[in-house]
Amino acid sequence: MQPDLEALLQRDVSRETCEKLEAYKALLIEENERQNLISKATIDEFDQRHLIDSAQLLTNHADPAGKWLDVGSGAGLPGIVLATLHPGSVTLVEPRRLRAEFLRRVVDDLTLSNATVHHKKVEQVTDAPTVITGRAVANVSKFLSLTEHLTDLSTHFVLPKGRKAAEELEAAKKVWQGRFELVPSVTDAEASILLASGIKRRGKR
Repeated sequence: MQPDLEALLQRDVSRETCEKLEAYKALLIEENERQNLISKATIDEFDQRHLIDSAQLLTNHADPAGKWLDVGSGAGLPGIVLATLHPGSVTLVEPRRLRAEFLRRVVDDLTLSNATVHHKKVEQVTDAPTVITGRAVANVSKFLSLTEHLTDLSTHFVLPKGRKAAEELEAAKKVWQGRFELVPSVTDAEASILLASGIKRRGKR
């Protein structure tokens, strides 16, 4: 995994960091027996399907001081991976109690001092981030609505999307305006990463 990560991020990744990611992988697979966090069919390809897939989000926003918010973090993808690899703060928001408890245990076990877990809905979050992400939470337009209270024109969105990314984006543009870009995922030929900034509702001053 280390050579793949270093090639992706174009920087050295310490052995300690890789050990933390391996520990997270073990904790997640174990917890998956108690609550359904990831598809069991993806476990054999865990590094590519989950770790590298999450890590690639950092290549689309290089601010080392960026404050990331992971909405609906669930299993900790991408939030835990981001907090392990990113020196800035990462907030994981998860409304389901068991999942939030798992995330807090991971943060403690991995000693991720830059990570904070909130057991609440994103609508209840008040601390504005600089970068917002979320995996399989909602379509683009709804996601922008859910996080609107946390954003201004300087906020960046880095959103992993599936094969309907272009369709979702076109629908969102009827309600939202700003700078949008779809870039290919490095782990799935049918998936994309949506980059967005300067976002505001159409007609809003």
